[in-house]
Amino acid sequence: MNGKTEILKGILSRPDFSGYEALWTGAPSVDVPQVRHYRELCAENKCGCYGTTWGCPPGSCTEQEAVDMMARYSDAVVLYRRFEVPDDADEAFYTHITKMCQENIRKLSLVAISEGIENLPLGDGGCTYCNKCSYPEPCRYPDRRVISISGMGVDMKSYLKERGIEFKFEKGAVTLYSIILY
Repeated sequence: MNGKTEILKGILSRPDFSGYEALWTGAPSVDVPQVRHYRELCAENKCGCYGTTWGCPPGSCTEQEAVDMMARYSDAVVLYRRFEVPDDADEAFYTHITKMCQENIRKLSLVAISEGIENLPLGDGGCTYCNKCSYPEPCRYPDRRVISISGMGVDMKSYLKERGIEFKFEKGAVTLYSIILY
């Protein structure tokens, strides 16, 4: 393992990251057609984030910029956490756990940067840092931005399957994923 991986492992051993699993692996690769495909799905706006946040298309970056950004990194740590879903779970529950996971991936990213590790944090859904995103005005906190995994064209089901992890939807539970590329 390289020194960057050891530093990141040290950060992840902190109590704030308890409950998360970590997969140390190579960074996913994407191409323009793949990014375009996932952005077409994003444009259906089922989550309500398309065109409303700097973490999602079209604000996050162009298709080619996504490919170029992803290609800058060779390594990745995938953080994931499974949550039991209460029978009365509502949108607020899902918003809360998504925001919590993004806060942790953001925290990992910022500490890694302070240790000299350039990285790109990706997470489930649109960026949740600001209560109200400034989009389309300039991002107020670009160093705090978490970009959507799907918006960057990553096929998580295939990416995880190639690494021996089953990406599945379960009744009564949800697993949220984040990736730090470094």
